[in-house]
Amino acid sequence: MSSWIVVSVAIPLGLGLGTSFTALRPGAIDWHRRLRKPKYNVPHEALLPLFAFLYTIGGIGAFLVCNEMILARHTPELVAARAGRLGLGFYWLGLTFTVFWPRLLAFGPSLKLALADMVVGGLFMFLAMIQFFRLTVVGGMLMLVCFASVTALGTWNAALVEIERSGLPM
Repeated sequence: MSSWIVVSVAIPLGLGLGTSFTALRPGAIDWHRRLRKPKYNVPHEALLPLFAFLYTIGGIGAFLVCNEMILARHTPELVAARAGRLGLGFYWLGLTFTVFWPRLLAFGPSLKLALADMVVGGLFMFLAMIQFFRLTVVGGMLMLVCFASVTALGTWNAALVEIERSGLPM
């Protein structure tokens, strides 16, 4: 196993948790209490470990794709290079939108902006997943887990917007 896996995991983990730590840390629960939440609420204590897991498996998937691009054993070299570049580009774009979601949700001007951010991030994660599957099944499966997590959080965010819009009681 290469030492590049440490870098592949450390960069998304550092960027993600560094950007959103003020909103996700256990002591910052005030914003979470103020939300009018649906019945299937995400506990505040689960957000930080969930995002750490999400960034870690995304980084491992990115490492596997980079590794496959370099080795290109089972795919023609051009296809591997193109799919890898596209997949990694989509992954980094998705990561960029995803890391700002907790801050937008906690401190942003509206829940709708946070939802739009999560939808765009989820779209890029989906596109990355498709490209990752073209190179390595394991990398694609890891991105599938990332995409499913982002989709679940986006659904929760959409429920928050709907509750805010309709004025339903907490």
